Amino acid sequence: MTTHTTRPGSEPMSVLDLAARHRLSTMIEGYRASALVHVAAELGIATLLAERPRTAAELAQETRTNPRTLGQVLRALCGLGVLAEDDGALTLTPAGAFLDPRHPMSLHGQAVYFGGPSYLSYSGLVESLREGGIAFDHVFGMPYYSYLDREPAMAEHYHRMIALPAGAATVIGTLFDFTTARQIVDVGGGNGSLLAEILTLAPQARGVLLELPLTEPSALATLATAPGGDRCEFVAGDFREHVPAGGDVYVLSRVLANWADPMCERILGNCRDALRPGGRLLVFEMMMPDQVTEGMRVVDGDMNALAHLGGAVRTRAEFTALLGSAGLKLDRVQQLPNSQWTLLEASLA
Repeated sequence: MTTHTTRPGSEPMSVLDLAARHRLSTMIEGYRASALVHVAAELGIATLLAERPRTAAELAQETRTNPRTLGQVLRALCGLGVLAEDDGALTLTPAGAFLDPRHPMSLHGQAVYFGGPSYLSYSGLVESLREGGIAFDHVFGMPYYSYLDREPAMAEHYHRMIALPAGAATVIGTLFDFTTARQIVDVGGGNGSLLAEILTLAPQARGVLLELPLTEPSALATLATAPGGDRCEFVAGDFREHVPAGGDVYVLSRVLANWADPMCERILGNCRDALRPGGRLLVFEMMMPDQVTEGMRVVDGDMNALAHLGGAVRTRAEFTALLGSAGLKLDRVQQLPNSQWTLLEASLA
């Protein structure tokens, strides 16, 4: 027997309808949780509570915030399950512990970034759809990377966040043999952690990390301590303008999704010009399925790319066309098991 709920002057609503309505309501109100977690990260609440339990008054004093309003925020964080309260003493829950930047699997940077400029950029989507341009640019009045150039602390959060986890190169190494490579160029390789790890799989190779000048301090610090980093050279530059020549393997990891097709063609064209005969271009990106169904997280990356940079997560057909327009041919596509992450292997057409 199906249960119905009615309102005066309305048709009966089934249990399934109510569940669907609740699901949409949760989406509508989801910004509240993001904002509260962002506040906790910005104020360093998790760092303080990781040391010892504290009262709301103590936290207000140490964060230099208004005791009454902070108390309301802390109460809401308890409601979210980020904090817990016992007789006035606040502690971290297992979930809240990940907001401590010292945690080995910390989400502190993500909370600062996604609850700050990323969240705000989405508010420009309607304007960008109606008037053209990029949502982020409409909101902040400047392109995304210009903003990061002016906000080095946020740029650091960004580069830490997009760095692939340890072991990523080993996974990629099961799909491509790096052992015969002599020079590997990571184009837009962030802090260099992926390239350094790849070099441990290619003992005879040297690496070149091409990145914007603002990334250099973070990259040099990473390469100084990472195994394989001693065989890597940092080159400051812009892959939209030029890519260092001489490599036999070029890597574009999580780069193309950030750009619209014309700029991708330009970046790929620069890689084509730099590529030695017989060399390989490896593109590591999420791939959009031809049909999206509910629950596929690949659309999150797609929307982030659109809102921040006017980019997209592409289908196989779109990648094939994009590479072809840049004078490259797609030789092989390999998808990581149980994920949308894909390694595309291309060469000179």
